[in-house]
Amino acid sequence: MIYNPPNNTHPIEKLLSRPWEGSIPTYREKLASIEKLSRDVHEVNPDYLLFHPIINSHQLVGFLMTYCFSWLFGQSLFLMTAMVMVIIKDGSIFYYFLAFFIIILNFLMFGLLPYVAYKQFKNKESYYNKILLLKQTQQIAYYEHNRKQEPIFHLINYKDLVASVRRNKGVVFEALNLHVIDPKTEEVAQSINLEDMQLSPYDQWTFIRTYMERPADELPLDPRYAHACPTDLSTSLLACADIAQEKKDKGLTGLRHEVTFMGWLRARTVSYLDLAEGNIYQSSANPALHPEVQRRLMWDGENNPYNILPITVERQAAFANENQAVKRKWYSGIVINATWFIGSILYVMLVIA
Repeated sequence: MIYNPPNNTHPIEKLLSRPWEGSIPTYREKLASIEKLSRDVHEVNPDYLLFHPIINSHQLVGFLMTYCFSWLFGQSLFLMTAMVMVIIKDGSIFYYFLAFFIIILNFLMFGLLPYVAYKQFKNKESYYNKILLLKQTQQIAYYEHNRKQEPIFHLINYKDLVASVRRNKGVVFEALNLHVIDPKTEEVAQSINLEDMQLSPYDQWTFIRTYMERPADELPLDPRYAHACPTDLSTSLLACADIAQEKKDKGLTGLRHEVTFMGWLRARTVSYLDLAEGNIYQSSANPALHPEVQRRLMWDGENNPYNILPITVERQAAFANENQAVKRKWYSGIVINATWFIGSILYVMLVIA
């Protein structure tokens, strides 16, 4: 069953190739590309390969903005409260309305963005694409995300794809697009924008074609990064944040979720960014769980021919929220982070007082 996609198109810019068309080119940036692609791999086996959602620079800036706005909200709330108390002492009705307006403005300016972030952490609404490559049936599955709508599942034939490179306006980065062309009208019926501007789109398309069209031993994977990470099935945000650390090649936690000094130091300084990224992994709709995909799977889960490390006992415990070492690292790091955060607000209060 092939789902008819809605209008979700991007123009074809620099055309690369079609599947099974000619020889597969070599990697342009061999070592860097293999490391990056291995980090993005979520699961890989003879049936399917699943990519993590891409966390791009715009999203990281957004995460930093919510953190900064939370800090500004705490600082400004005290200042606004002090101003309002002075205004209320005057007793004028006009000043009452002015005080009310100042409070509302403060909440809108600095309080709205942290609330949106909190809502996302709580509700885990899915906005991010996971791309599933079904090797046995030569299909690609993913969820399309539209605002205020449930994710829409798509299953398309691999042989119907055309790959192109899109250059983002105003920047030097390029990104890979996969298109489906209507054979009757010769127009683009659907586009999948992979949005990974940290990776060469030529290498990304080479990786996809190698997996779909070649034997397992021809797919280059670095096992230091390419290991099973079913973060969307985890009940622990902390374990997912641990994966976000590990995928950055900082040598922080290792395959066994070990607690190192550097990992703990990162948890106490930039824990919000790792937690936000872990939340994205955890809340992204997984096309591998869709019934249409499940009934196509044939692998028995044993003897994986791909160079990927299995889930360790420690990782299973972390995903089940039962790894005490992971809990201690993150809870202590978050407490220290919160202490610095609240302490800066109290410091401003003392200076003003």
